[in-house]
Amino acid sequence: MCQWHILHRLDALCASEAAAFDKGHGMHELPIVEDIIRCMDRESGQRGFSRISEIKLSIGELSGMVGECVQMYFDILSEGHSCEGAKLVFEYSPVKFICSSCGREYERSPDFRCPACGGEGIRKRGSGSEFSIKSFEGEP
Repeated sequence: MCQWHILHRLDALCASEAAAFDKGHGMHELPIVEDIIRCMDRESGQRGFSRISEIKLSIGELSGMVGECVQMYFDILSEGHSCEGAKLVFEYSPVKFICSSCGREYERSPDFRCPACGGEGIRKRGSGSEFSIKSFEGEP
């Protein structure tokens, strides 16, 4: 079993998603899953894998992606592709804030205040909105 780490960013507002909404597809997971499958087909071909056995996805808590929906679309759409039957592993990443008073970086707290000094938190740019393929495993 070979393992590769890639960071293939799949933006929540990609062009294929906009096209899917125009066509009446309501769920934004659909075009994202299509992108994952295309990426896995390309990567398996480049690396000489006969199949992809596991895909680790990083999902930010503000990305709007629902793991169960991603899994459902993946199970249906991956049929006949190199990643058919692959295990999806979801790693959720929290929103991070930077304290405006002390500069400390911290994960979202219930009241959004800095746990160290009680200062007001400012959301770290891009934090919590990511969605990417973190790594995958394949078989020769």
